[in-house]
Amino acid sequence: MRKLLVGLVAVLSLSLVTSQVSVAAVTPGTKCSKAGATSTFNGKKYTCVKSGKKLVWNKGVAVVKPKPGVTPTPETTPIPTATPIPSPTPTPIATIRDWINPRSTDAGYLNEYNGVCQKEFDLPSYWSALQDAYMDFSRCSGIYRIAKYELGSQRPKVQLSSNSNDLSARECQISVPNNVTGLKGFFHLFETGKKNFANSVKFPGPKMTIQIIPIYAVDTEAPKNSPEKDYGAYTDFVADWAKYSSDGESAIDVRYPSSYLEFPNKVSSYGIYHENKHDSPSHKQFVKDLVATVDPKIDFTGVDVIIVVVPPGTPLWVLEQGTLKNFETKEGLVRIGTTEYPYTLKDMSKVKFANLTVPFWWIHELYHSGIGFDDHYGDSRNNVNTEYGLGWWTMMTPWGGDLSSWQKWIVGFITDSQVNCIKPTTASTHWIAPSSVKTKEKKLVVIPLSQSKGIVIESIRAAGLYYKIPKASEGVLVYEVDLTIEGHGLGYKLVLPTNRNPDQPPFFLSQATLREGESVLSNGYKISIVESGSFGDVIKVEKS
Repeated sequence: MRKLLVGLVAVLSLSLVTSQVSVAAVTPGTKCSKAGATSTFNGKKYTCVKSGKKLVWNKGVAVVKPKPGVTPTPETTPIPTATPIPSPTPTPIATIRDWINPRSTDAGYLNEYNGVCQKEFDLPSYWSALQDAYMDFSRCSGIYRIAKYELGSQRPKVQLSSNSNDLSARECQISVPNNVTGLKGFFHLFETGKKNFANSVKFPGPKMTIQIIPIYAVDTEAPKNSPEKDYGAYTDFVADWAKYSSDGESAIDVRYPSSYLEFPNKVSSYGIYHENKHDSPSHKQFVKDLVATVDPKIDFTGVDVIIVVVPPGTPLWVLEQGTLKNFETKEGLVRIGTTEYPYTLKDMSKVKFANLTVPFWWIHELYHSGIGFDDHYGDSRNNVNTEYGLGWWTMMTPWGGDLSSWQKWIVGFITDSQVNCIKPTTASTHWIAPSSVKTKEKKLVVIPLSQSKGIVIESIRAAGLYYKIPKASEGVLVYEVDLTIEGHGLGYKLVLPTNRNPDQPPFFLSQATLREGESVLSNGYKISIVESGSFGDVIKVEKS
């Protein structure tokens, strides 16, 4: 114990001596005992350094005292921003979007989603409940809204070609041969009767009147609300899209009776089914019996399209989506009609086409029932080595999206003045605005190859019904139109980029769009993207 106390005293004495050295007088150049030792005296900090063979104190450096009341700020290393990694589990979208008023393209596009299957977290309750029910069995959300954009003031910087050498729009109205079925182009080559019919069914279009026929029967749910309260969200979606998509004049009228109309027969007895054609006996009989029931109660004057619905909650198999035609009313013939699935949120797995309950598919199916646009996803093998068509781009494919600009031109949403019709002998440069943005600027480049063949070029951004495509999918779609080819899903075919694999998630051929600096070859022409921005894309076309 005594030895321990002696040791502690010795240590304490050494500590006291050491602390006294730090405040002892120091003269630069005088001897010190240990290299690297320091001593502070009169506002300077001195260090013991080696000079020749001696250890001496250096000249010292002034010690800066912190000002009273000020705490020095430590240096920090910036935290790097992590690159988001796509996750199969969707996360809530933080952006609060105005879905009513248009957004200027100058503010940029809101690339909030990574495909149509990603869940939306800010839907109105009506659509939110449908989305939840649909996702429960499909694990896919769908398309419920329209992202509205108006072209801003930003414009391309590169020099554009004069349009003095452009062809007339009529010369680019690539036409379906008279002996070919399917309406994938214009009708100039049709014989007169066929041409008049084709022009009479160009719906949905920028000007149309839609008549809703709401019915109930012993095998449907009993009505609880007005038909418009039950299905107004659907028809608002259709009407809003048609108005927004029209760059010219538009006039959309949707008519509802004040209440459901009683139908005398079981609706299910007709077996209305998506894959049955309009001229199947059961569909034709349903149209005849329906008109006999409702014609005294509905004025069909001026009606272009009929949509038949039953009360929400009706089992989905009772009335499925099916094409109807030729309603002989006392006010005249209405050529186009369709039934739609009821707004029923259970037992979706019990029917084959429950996806058609999503509002987007109302428009898609109306184009089958109306003008008769075909699907154009090729041979449906989803293989870039076979007839892949337009992949899963545009409204007329399994994935969804907006109607192609080519088809918008056919039905009148895009005007002749918005088409660059060219067949250049020298290089020419043209600007096109995004196909789903509201503007009167040009939206198409068309190169006619013959009366029934051509090349179509359009600009794609996350606008309109394309609001769920990822930013990586924005760009320019180049596709060949060959209306001499018959067959379901055929006649259109994308010209694919060669510098990457276009067959990548989130959908088939989602990377088929060209980006600034890229080019493709087609039918003796080289098509290049020389500038891109919120305004769209600048296209250079030259002989290859």
